[in-house]
Amino acid sequence: MRGADADHHHGGHTHDLQSRAGLMAACALLVLCVVSGGSSQESGAGVFAAQLLALPLLGWAGWRLLHATPRAANPHRYAWLAFAGLLFAIPVLQSVLPAGMAGGEGRTALAADLGRFGVEAPSRWSLAPAASLAAAFHLLPALAIFAMALSLPAAAQRRLAQLVVALAVASLVLGVAQLGAPQESALNPYPQWAAAMNGFFANPNHQATLLVVAATLACARLAMVVGAWRPGRPHRVTHGVVAALVMLLAAVALPLTGSRAGVVLLILSCALVVAAHWPAWRGGVRSRAVLVASMAIAAIALFLALRWMQVEAIDELRGPLRALTGEIAARYAPMGAGMGSYVPLFEQEAPRELLMANYVNHAHNEYAQWWFAAGAPALLAMVLGSIALALTLRMLLRQPAQLRGLGVTALVALGAILAHSWVDYPLRTPAMLAVAAALAGIAVGQAIRDDGTHNGGRRHAGAAAIDRSQRGMTP
Repeated sequence: MRGADADHHHGGHTHDLQSRAGLMAACALLVLCVVSGGSSQESGAGVFAAQLLALPLLGWAGWRLLHATPRAANPHRYAWLAFAGLLFAIPVLQSVLPAGMAGGEGRTALAADLGRFGVEAPSRWSLAPAASLAAAFHLLPALAIFAMALSLPAAAQRRLAQLVVALAVASLVLGVAQLGAPQESALNPYPQWAAAMNGFFANPNHQATLLVVAATLACARLAMVVGAWRPGRPHRVTHGVVAALVMLLAAVALPLTGSRAGVVLLILSCALVVAAHWPAWRGGVRSRAVLVASMAIAAIALFLALRWMQVEAIDELRGPLRALTGEIAARYAPMGAGMGSYVPLFEQEAPRELLMANYVNHAHNEYAQWWFAAGAPALLAMVLGSIALALTLRMLLRQPAQLRGLGVTALVALGAILAHSWVDYPLRTPAMLAVAAALAGIAVGQAIRDDGTHNGGRRHAGAAAIDRSQRGMTP
């Protein structure tokens, strides 16, 4: 092999090695985040190591995106990059900009109270500038995982999704082992709390979130196996059995975590995944029967889950917490009180009825807490993130049904995390923040994939995918 052919072969081999190395680095960082980052309050050596590892990985991923194929130049990518940049910029700016630009009735009253005791008012936009800067570093691993996942080819993104499922199963196995061990056992990474099938997490609700993500990804795999099933392909049956087993484990374990929202999200996410995959293998009586049976099972399960939620009413404290968070945020509008200021400011502003032996660590609503911490800039970030999500979904739905399965599934799983954030705070843990970043990178990477789906190659790729599906091959 000589000349142009040799150069092409060498370049392709180098690119493949770089992709494998990038996948290994992203997987290592994701494992480190999930195993050591299960708490929203404690940051140990593992979280610090993840932040250090994220720095070179961010540079490497940025280099890969700049020198990648045309998918990196897709304009829709910039909505996500702008969103990620704004998320990082807000806490950094809060830690350095002067307090004069923040304003707000609450800040004025606080300065007056401090002045009575001869204490100077906070001089920065954030009331807790050190905590705000720490919050920016808290985002680094997730940003690195997102950028690297976005730069990886489709096969590597599938491996990354499989790792998420494997981590969820490992966390579940650890959680089961914790139930039979004493509270101070080495199996419990947070011995200050009684083990409650937490796995890698301090809060079992976040274990539930990861299980929902794993079941969603496994459901997609099962749907692909069912849609492409042909007699005489035993490996397909094995894949389907493994996926069904993961879904079963998640369904059984979720009620044991005590997360009622997790049960509902599992049902809705799996139903959406089945509906999204059905166009790839519709046409026969079997496919229609599978779709109808799946939707019927989902409807019955959802009905039973809602009845269970009415009988086992959720703690009513979360409603007052969210309401009071909104009231305090209004006093510190329009720029917010600063990332990391929630705990001390809530303790200061809360009425006596809500003062407890244990401090309130979060608002149990991610969006209310962002409004509390960053005001109008937070609203801008949320709008920009919503636009990025909508653009990604639009691009995925424009692809042939046989090609969009992984991207749509990752987007559904990401949506489950975002929905759970309405009543909890999974994204406050480095673990779930890293998982969400991996899912976002996979979804965006699949949406702007360049393996023949752009321009004139779209129709050719779609035809090839249909042919593979008809022969029982997974695209």
